[in-house]
Amino acid sequence: MLALLAALFFRLYPLAAGGEVLDRFFITEDGYLLLTVSRNLALGNGLSVSAGEIASNGFQPLVTFLFAIPYLIFDGDKWMGLWGVGLASALVCVVACWLIWRFALRAFGGQVNAVLALIVAALWFTGPLLMFHSMNGLETALYTAMVVGTLVYMGHLLATRTRLRWADRIILGTLCGLVFLARNDGVFLVAALLGIRFVQAQLQDGLSLGEALAEIVPVGLVALAWAAPWLAYNYMISGSIIPISGQAQSLKAVFAGNLDQSPVKAFETMFPMLPLPRPMERMEHMDLATGGITALILALFVWRVLRAGGTFRWVILAYAIYAVAIFCYYSLAFGASHFLSRYFAPSAPLLITAAVSVGYALLILILRHWARPALMGAGMLSVLLCLALLGRMLQPGANVQGHFQVVDWVRANVAEDTWAGAVQTGTLGYWHDRTINLDGKVNPDALAARKADGHIFAYAVQSRIDVIADWTGIAHWAAAPEGGFNQTFELIVNDEANNLAVLRRRP
Repeated sequence: MLALLAALFFRLYPLAAGGEVLDRFFITEDGYLLLTVSRNLALGNGLSVSAGEIASNGFQPLVTFLFAIPYLIFDGDKWMGLWGVGLASALVCVVACWLIWRFALRAFGGQVNAVLALIVAALWFTGPLLMFHSMNGLETALYTAMVVGTLVYMGHLLATRTRLRWADRIILGTLCGLVFLARNDGVFLVAALLGIRFVQAQLQDGLSLGEALAEIVPVGLVALAWAAPWLAYNYMISGSIIPISGQAQSLKAVFAGNLDQSPVKAFETMFPMLPLPRPMERMEHMDLATGGITALILALFVWRVLRAGGTFRWVILAYAIYAVAIFCYYSLAFGASHFLSRYFAPSAPLLITAAVSVGYALLILILRHWARPALMGAGMLSVLLCLALLGRMLQPGANVQGHFQVVDWVRANVAEDTWAGAVQTGTLGYWHDRTINLDGKVNPDALAARKADGHIFAYAVQSRIDVIADWTGIAHWAAAPEGGFNQTFELIVNDEANNLAVLRRRP
């Protein structure tokens, strides 16, 4: 419990510290993208960016509406809104931790389940990577809570019903719809749950084919009813049901482009106390070693759960199918490899539960009567290691946001009514309202230009942008002839030491 309180304090520390700690400690570049939309929504500008002038769908809707509440309470104040978002994120994490404990308690069944479940919940709550993913201004904590909460509710239904009542179907369908609205890859969980219920209803509960279909079809329709407005809005904005953020991030994706990195990220998700140093992550055959360990532990856990019987095994199987599905999707068909750890984070409760369960089984084989004390010792040591890693993050300069040098230059040199542009506009767009996104993650027009022309130079020339400020990688744009860009913009700052470059529209 002391470790959980320490981790809660760590989550609340930026709120007490304020200033640069509040705006830079947890909130990431993409987090600021979402918070910009939440703030615009609270101000009555709809789902938009760029001072409310560009409609966007480059975000996840459920958390966007949740984070709009602090901005609504504080009349759009940027600092107090951040404070409210931090508090809301911490509260969601507490709820998620409790749900994970409930999930693990059911998963362990007849073992020393209270101790095992507490270790699982503590590792999730104190794990450094999982903490930053759950507090970064994005959807990970809420999505994880929705995934685990839906699974726990499904387990309750399977344990107490052989036939679902209409109220059960509506509630389960609503939860499935909210899972999708929390993040659109939740469709994999919805499909896994419906498929598992369809099979379980016939094999275990003895329902006919028609009766089994009558169980899942209404659930699917209710979930679709919740998802339909978002899907329609996506299509209206960009001509696709996929949000533009996902389209932009996978625009240059190649088949299996992330497969060399995803096994390591899955291993770090299963063992939150063991984040590997980047040089070690890239060592030869590290993907095979970590992937093999992760897959073996998960397979052993699922096999043991299926052998043990009981209704909750179906829930575990659905969760495992979902975890494998998102692993395959982001490994084989998606880009943005630097986000893999965040994409895999919702599977952490299952993977940590598997590791603790299999580890305890090995301790029983090796130590027999000393297995329980050894388990408690290993669990305490793992949690303490997580806390020690968190302590390192408090050192000066240990957690640099990476984009405030751009914000600081714009604040000092660009008027509030002047339009700025950047590829990475999350942080800048939050603190300078008149900012136009150029990579298409939140700007449908920029994404359309990238798809049509293969670049955004002509789009930038034709836009209202007077200043482009970003990392030094944009310095070479000054020589780009496409669309007359080099005739329109000139390089005025190229500060490699501070990773800052600025281009200005010529008079």
